[in-house]
Amino acid sequence: MKSLAKIATAIACLAMLGNIEQAQAQSGNKGGSNKKMAEKTMAAKPTSRAFTNGYNVPSNGVAIEGYCPVCYFAANKAVKGTPQFSHDYNGITYWFVNENARQAFIADPEKFIPAYGGWCAVGVSMGQRFPVDPERFKIVNGRLMLFLKNAKVDAIELWNRDEAGNLNKAEQNWKRLGS
Repeated sequence: MKSLAKIATAIACLAMLGNIEQAQAQSGNKGGSNKKMAEKTMAAKPTSRAFTNGYNVPSNGVAIEGYCPVCYFAANKAVKGTPQFSHDYNGITYWFVNENARQAFIADPEKFIPAYGGWCAVGVSMGQRFPVDPERFKIVNGRLMLFLKNAKVDAIELWNRDEAGNLNKAEQNWKRLGS
């Protein structure tokens, strides 16, 4: 039964992604209608970064900028969730693409929450907390790693140059940074 729910969640994640891409194509808007809804919801509060129990969350309290943590695993895609399917865990709100994804998270939240409190894995390997681009991710040893990307740096490329070394450094540094 659990595998059917996992398959349904993966299909929902991919369907949501397809709906977003279709809406983007129809509207000519890169963000699509789901992004507009999320922006309206998130615009009610400032978007500065905040520390919530060591986690990287905007001041509105929605983790991963509203991306569904379950979709990273179920569909290997970064897919925006919606406020309709949300759940609070350790004082942080997560959005999901559907009720199946929400229930999967509730059943085992530690499986789905991003490593290193949602901070850039490369930054943590350097002993720093860097913001992330939620669309830059990698599953490493069953954990969601998020990475910074800007005009000058694509941190996932840096990570991949020495994944084992970076992972070891990040694990050691997180003991200090995570508190």
